[in-house]
Amino acid sequence: MLFKGLNMSTWFWIASRREREIIIKSIDHLNHVKMVVQHFHDLLLSIKQNDSDKFREEYSKVDLIEKEADVIKKNIIHELSKGLFHPLDREDLLKLIIESEDIAAYVKAAARKLNILISSGFTIPDKIMDKLIEISDVLNKAVNTLLEAVSELRHSIDKTINLSHIVEEYEEKIDDLRLESLSILRDIIGDKLSFDYLLIKEVIDDLEMSSDRCEDVADTLRM
Repeated sequence: MLFKGLNMSTWFWIASRREREIIIKSIDHLNHVKMVVQHFHDLLLSIKQNDSDKFREEYSKVDLIEKEADVIKKNIIHELSKGLFHPLDREDLLKLIIESEDIAAYVKAAARKLNILISSGFTIPDKIMDKLIEISDVLNKAVNTLLEAVSELRHSIDKTINLSHIVEEYEEKIDDLRLESLSILRDIIGDKLSFDYLLIKEVIDDLEMSSDRCEDVADTLRM
């Protein structure tokens, strides 16, 4: 017996209830992740439009909301550490929240690198900007689909699984866009590699890593 005076059927009922509470909090966390990704997309559009004031505004929002998401993540982890959860369930829920946080963390990392470039006065080539915006648009769709998938955990497992497959398709699309972006970048820089273009490559890689985490969350949902 795990807890004196607590029969197994009661324990499972409590655990299930606590898991539902954690899932609800995970939805709030993923909503913050969604906002980080959306504001990053708006940040890219501000660069395209050469709107420095809008860029600074969106950069601040990315930074602030990612920090808020991190606080929510830590609170959920604290709840998981003290609740009545089956060890396997606790592991899956931890993976869900940590992988979701990584989506926002990689996007924030990309925003910080873009801030370095913009602050130095570097002009990002239009072809690269267009690809970054396209990648960001697909990433937004992936996160929105993830949010819907997590929400459906409380209602329809089948729908959650189907939505997770769609997230995987978005991740594969971003992989393709990354390769297209790198090909364009190579044509632009030729053999003259510079720190600025290395940063652009890292921005592309950060966005691809963010999409990888979307797929990881989708895999966790399937479990």
